[in-house]
Amino acid sequence: MTLPKRIFASLDATSGTADVLLPEDLQPLPKLPVPELERTLERYLEALRPLLDEASLERARAAVRAFGAAGGAGPRLQDALLARREALDNWAYEWWLADMYLANPLPLPVNSSPGMVFPPRSFRSAHDQAQFAARFLRCLLDHKDVLDCKALPVERATSREKGQPLCMAQFYRLLGHCRTPGAPRDALHDHAARSHHVAVVCRNQFYAVPVREEPSGARLSERELCAQLMHVLREAPSLPPAPPLGLLTAQRRDVWAAHRHLLLQDEQNRASLEQLESSLLLVCLDEPLPASFNSRTLRESRPEVARGHQVAGRDETNMAHQMLHGGGSALNGANRWFDKTVQVVVSSDGACGLCYEHSPAEGVAVVQLMEQALAGCADLPPAPSEPPCAPPHLPPPRRLLWRPDAALREALQRAGQHLDGLVEDLDFYVYRYAGYGKEFIKSSKVSPDAYIQLALQLAYFKLNRRLVATYESASTRRFRLGRVDCIRSATPEALQWVTAMCQDEDDGTQPSGKRVTFSLYDEKKKLELFDAAIKKQTEIMVDNILGQGIDIHLLGLREMAKELGEPLPEIFSDESYKIANHFSLSTSQVATATDSFMGYGPVVPDGYGASYNPRSDTITFCLSAFHSCQTTSTWKFAHSLEESLNRMQQLVGNRQ
Repeated sequence: MTLPKRIFASLDATSGTADVLLPEDLQPLPKLPVPELERTLERYLEALRPLLDEASLERARAAVRAFGAAGGAGPRLQDALLARREALDNWAYEWWLADMYLANPLPLPVNSSPGMVFPPRSFRSAHDQAQFAARFLRCLLDHKDVLDCKALPVERATSREKGQPLCMAQFYRLLGHCRTPGAPRDALHDHAARSHHVAVVCRNQFYAVPVREEPSGARLSERELCAQLMHVLREAPSLPPAPPLGLLTAQRRDVWAAHRHLLLQDEQNRASLEQLESSLLLVCLDEPLPASFNSRTLRESRPEVARGHQVAGRDETNMAHQMLHGGGSALNGANRWFDKTVQVVVSSDGACGLCYEHSPAEGVAVVQLMEQALAGCADLPPAPSEPPCAPPHLPPPRRLLWRPDAALREALQRAGQHLDGLVEDLDFYVYRYAGYGKEFIKSSKVSPDAYIQLALQLAYFKLNRRLVATYESASTRRFRLGRVDCIRSATPEALQWVTAMCQDEDDGTQPSGKRVTFSLYDEKKKLELFDAAIKKQTEIMVDNILGQGIDIHLLGLREMAKELGEPLPEIFSDESYKIANHFSLSTSQVATATDSFMGYGPVVPDGYGASYNPRSDTITFCLSAFHSCQTTSTWKFAHSLEESLNRMQQLVGNRQ
């Protein structure tokens, strides 16, 4: 999984450091290709067709023709991209990373960092909480040993050139990495090779916990890790309230950069900050959110759903909020360091999961690591009656101390208010569709992913009578340092199909006020249009995974013009380009082996986030929007999605 680039992302990002493996560490994979210019421009215009009126589309055609003409900027920039491809391991990686993440000034929680909810545990005591966290840590450290030996098995493609090796670089960027704020962009730092400690936070008190003994270098046992965590759980509640330093990382990146500069001026603050940022990961020992936390959203009626997990009266939506942002400044919002790639959350009531900083890796790498650790916790024995004490030779965890001055205390107050505003505005809903799952879809000879993408298009169209730019991530890991490109699911074929499906609901009036005449489509014709839309969706997916997507190519042409000091070509300044990149639907399949799920916030103020996890007989959706937008609502979208999935079942059933 990845999140799409946001309309707020800077178009003026300049070259900076990127966290990549050195060339000698790269697998012998092909380089990311540069697609043919003419084909990209043709497909770009095709992607614009469902989004623009005819006048706007004609202006876009003129800009594209001028760009691609023999004397236009396009061929010259294309040649420069081809030269760049020869010089670099991945010609797009640095530009893509900046545009997608590092040059984006928005706060990380809600806007960028996904949250993952694990199946909840049953904790009877603080010792149970510490024991689970220690086992989870031990499993992650086992994985770190494999990474240190460069022994992680290489994954291979399961379709479309089956058996082709996939780039594993992002799997090495999870433990020991940290994003730091900066201007004009953030930076990624790799501490994995020299980091021998984890950070732990409880009641806003941060601790550095070594995972290896000095001077022997021997790894702490699970029992010793549990003892260290018990020390934190005992001590933190007895201390005076700590300054909520974690809130600083929830700010806009430019604001946090200025405040981080202030922190660095004090020697003690600088030392504590270094310990946090250089840790392998952060363990967040949380207090539970109140069961009524999500009451604003729950006041709305909800469609019937498959029963999901609950713990202490809290539902899955409530737990997802805890993983995404902590619940705000009065709850666990400061019990985070949002810059850390991996923040494992273990709540005292048994809710547990992850908040992760997205820039180093996609969801597939994170989910695999988390589920590997969860599998290692499956046989966790009951906690003994007497909590373990740290052996005499083992020093206790080191509490990180801070000296915030008046300016920083004021900054903390403002940061808390800003996070609380984000939390209050987030409309989030975990919706388990109970009608059927991927087994029924596969029995209909349809790709579950393409099927669900069309369901999302239909659900949106039913509510708004139009389609919008839609992002679905497609992995480009067949190439060196490959990350993702964009599958644009709002196709002309999808528009024809959803229009036919909604013919009985439409009065013939379009949003523009124009009346149009629709011919009546019978079920056979709707099936034909459905098949055409599925075929187009599949074609775009295949193009993307084979390095022929249009979005990274267009990004490269745009950034190359800036690098050469040329005026921005009209194709990128025309309003159509902004519309094409205003992703009102941000979607991604996040499949899990356990009954976990992952979700994220919308990427535009008037949009939806929609991750989905197709299981055998159900489909779990994480839907998000903003309450401040008058035209979006997750409960309305969930209702529309349920109706769409039910109607699609009837449609494909007619074929059978």
